[in-house]
Amino acid sequence: MSSRFYFGEDSDPDASDNDTPLPFPKPLDREAFLAPDFDPTAFLSTLSNRFQTLEDLQTELRELSQALNKELIDLVNENYQDFLTLGSTLSGGEDKIEEIRLGLLGFQRDVKGVRDQVEQRREDILALLKQKKALAKEASLGRGLLEIAERLDELENNLRISKPKTDQQNGKTASIQRSRDAEWSETWEEDTLDDSDDEFDHDDDNGVSPRLRQRTDDLLIIKHLIHIHNPQHPFILAQDPRLRKIQESLVSSLETTIKREPDIKVKQRLLQLRSSIEG
Repeated sequence: MSSRFYFGEDSDPDASDNDTPLPFPKPLDREAFLAPDFDPTAFLSTLSNRFQTLEDLQTELRELSQALNKELIDLVNENYQDFLTLGSTLSGGEDKIEEIRLGLLGFQRDVKGVRDQVEQRREDILALLKQKKALAKEASLGRGLLEIAERLDELENNLRISKPKTDQQNGKTASIQRSRDAEWSETWEEDTLDDSDDEFDHDDDNGVSPRLRQRTDDLLIIKHLIHIHNPQHPFILAQDPRLRKIQESLVSSLETTIKREPDIKVKQRLLQLRSSIEG
């Protein structure tokens, strides 16, 4: 069997072409893999003149890897006892280890302090957000109550309902005060009836006076605002007498208009308005 030769070697000049074996690529150089800046792409580009298939290159690399693993195992087996005694021969590192341990403990303590501060800030922010939400709710309630008061004042002015004046100077007796209240009640009822004769005569397309419809809607809006806010709020409870007077005034005007209205359909609409007010 003829000996193997590689690319780049001089062949025997006396050998005939038929007897010369095919050349083999040179084995891969192990030193090429030890370079700090080893680049697989650059390494493969240097193998372009090896005239070797990719499968053969993979086989050669696999064999090289297996050979290196075998050499490593043999090295460990030959020096096994030295590897076992390596840990016991190390000395002088206790101080460094203790220094590192203390440093880690200090770092953990600092991290815990920062974490506690973050948690405290988070709780403070949550408390402030809760307080802000409560204040916003109170502000919304205040705006709602103010709107109710303004609408009540406007509706009372439109219906010409005035609040009874109390005598704060000489403090008259309760019977005299009740008498004044009764006189005032009769006065505003008469004024309301007289006003309703004038302002509720002209009907719109549905046969209902626009003013009567508007003031009825105003009262319903006030009732709706009271419903969406706290109906048991002291301010809202204090407005109950004013609401009753407004409701009585509108109901009285509606009844007068119903009696005068000859159209049955218009009467039905007016009755529906009165029902919505009394509901």
